[in-house]
Amino acid sequence: MLTLLVDTQGNLLKNKVQPADIHDRAGAELLLEGLQHLFPAIKLMWADTAYRGLKDWLCKVLGWKLSIPQHWWSGGVWMRADAEPPTRPSGFQVLARRWVVERTISWLTTNRRLAKDYERLVETGEMLLYLAMSRILLRRLTRKER
Repeated sequence: MLTLLVDTQGNLLKNKVQPADIHDRAGAELLLEGLQHLFPAIKLMWADTAYRGLKDWLCKVLGWKLSIPQHWWSGGVWMRADAEPPTRPSGFQVLARRWVVERTISWLTTNRRLAKDYERLVETGEMLLYLAMSRILLRRLTRKER
């Protein structure tokens, strides 16, 4: 299982490769533990609904707040009894901030070595993720303005 911490632009800050039998929440705790000293400017973190149980731990241990973006209809809608219920949009609806990590994973997997998991050591996989992100950032820095 791959757990990533990225900034709002999708740049990789920290990663952790773990066995697949570790739940997302437990994997996030292993990734985030002690990061308040490395990233003191972070105050708010966005996450998927799989990390709901992380809210109290994150506040107590790191002092960060957790926000989980959801569709307006997921928790129900309060309205007057005589009012007509709002119509739920059809099709796929993009949620704010939920796509940032998916986009980062997409960038990383353009590297052939990361498209499949062939590594024996977890540390090698983690190192290759940092190397791939470094390559992406260097390419952006050297790109000429057109």
